[in-house]
Amino acid sequence: MTIFLFASMLLSAQQNASSSHVDSLSQKTYPELRTLFDDSKNDTTKRILYAKSYLAKAKEENDALQMTIGYELLGFAHNADYRESFSFFDKGIAISKDLNDKRYPAILYTYKGALSYLEGNYKEALENHVKAYDVAEKNGNTELVYVNKYNIGVLKKRLELYDEALVIFKECYAYELQNPDHDPEDFIRSHLALADVYTEIQQIDSAEKYNALGRKIAQREANDEMYHFFVLNSAMNSFYRKVYMKAIDVFENTLPIVNEYPDKLPIINGYFHLGKAYDSLGNKQKAIANYKKVDSIFLLNPKHISSNIMENYEALYTYYRTQNDLEKEAFYIEKALFASSQSTAEYRMLSTKIANKFDQRELLQKQQELNEELTKKDKKYHTFLIGAFLLLSLFVVLLIAFYVKQKRLRKRFQEFVNSHNAANKPTSEPVDTTTIDAIGVPEEVIDAVLNELAQFEASNAFIESDITLTGLAKRFKTNSSYLSKVINTFKNKKFAEYLNDLRIAYAIHKIQTDKHFSLYTIKAIALEVGFNNSQSFARAFRRKTKMQPSDFIQQVKIASD
Repeated sequence: MTIFLFASMLLSAQQNASSSHVDSLSQKTYPELRTLFDDSKNDTTKRILYAKSYLAKAKEENDALQMTIGYELLGFAHNADYRESFSFFDKGIAISKDLNDKRYPAILYTYKGALSYLEGNYKEALENHVKAYDVAEKNGNTELVYVNKYNIGVLKKRLELYDEALVIFKECYAYELQNPDHDPEDFIRSHLALADVYTEIQQIDSAEKYNALGRKIAQREANDEMYHFFVLNSAMNSFYRKVYMKAIDVFENTLPIVNEYPDKLPIINGYFHLGKAYDSLGNKQKAIANYKKVDSIFLLNPKHISSNIMENYEALYTYYRTQNDLEKEAFYIEKALFASSQSTAEYRMLSTKIANKFDQRELLQKQQELNEELTKKDKKYHTFLIGAFLLLSLFVVLLIAFYVKQKRLRKRFQEFVNSHNAANKPTSEPVDTTTIDAIGVPEEVIDAVLNELAQFEASNAFIESDITLTGLAKRFKTNSSYLSKVINTFKNKKFAEYLNDLRIAYAIHKIQTDKHFSLYTIKAIALEVGFNNSQSFARAFRRKTKMQPSDFIQQVKIASD
């Protein structure tokens, strides 16, 4: 059972209350109660009643495994409120954790992961699938191991971490190939997952290979929904090959068919790329019509957020800016801000790429500029000269202040670069043996720790965000006291300062050598080099360079021009 199959099952369960009376439940067997439960998918009231009867029978017989199943059924019956479902799944987990059962509690963690995914809580989904994976592996349930591994791949793909997702999907595909009892729909989805990821990383030949294989299986199994998603994937491949007319033809014939399917993300992506195909051919009106179609679908499905959504709104408000239609430009900037608000902090934290796409600061600045421009339209002409004079005066003052500041920053930047380059020249000073004796650490331990620190620095391992003195000492196979003394003595700084200096030096190097890195937000740079937030990064950066990170980036750009 993949995450998508479970999602479809939840979506199909309707909440139609029923007042039908159900008799003699206490005398029924577990299989009979389970059959009644499964046959009542469209009647929530009956499902809850059957699940409670199942649990009551298990409690009366003090059967831990059947009690777990009872809580599992109650979790399904309360699917409309996923937190209430969680409460029942958690009770099942508590009962079954020591049963050493192949299915439980691993499957309950799997359900929690799937529900969290549907709610857009990706960090929670990832945590539950990892727990399910660990328990399934411990209890020898290979199928559930790969179910959760696949679901983790789905999360990675959802977070646009395509290279990581590809590794997982390849492994799951290999497992499906050697498993003669694999579920046909799971096998089809494995092909589609690989085809989609290869498309996203634009390895189109590989994408088409898995697309062709998967499409054949979907036809053989008469799975129309999956077949049409393969067709969408082929249209995307035509787009990336710049065969725009073919892509447009396939998109326009297929998208109306899949429009009612529950998974809206590929549909949104399809209309977005249909708009881009028209844009590439210079047909701006049809491009805008499809971008607006993306907007209408997204507003009904705001949890289907992606970086394409942000690009879609950028295309809309940029178009209306070129048309000098300030009202519509402001309208779509407002919608872009709404889309950005649907991207949770956890979502952005899990993927730096996405964090950059959902930076609200630039959108808010655009919105403010537009509001000011729209307000100016309503002002009377007699205020123009006064305003112009004040603006000119302010501009002159700011220009002078800017010139003075830039001159000061340039001088400070040059001084720092010179001192930084000098400080980072390699030296070959021998280790003072009197120092070794003074710190009370065996010489062989010092040598080993210094070697480990050299490898630690060379591999840039310091950009991991969860490094602690104790954890690093454990990694170096020494104790924290020895590690602290060696760093204090031979690096001439405390552990926290040593770690921060390495991260800041790495950030400085990346800013100076990687043009794409210098385009990141300060928050994204901070997360990339190992800091947990932009504030601590900025403090450490100022202490090292006597400059704000943004000023330093600006000076690097000036120096490179």
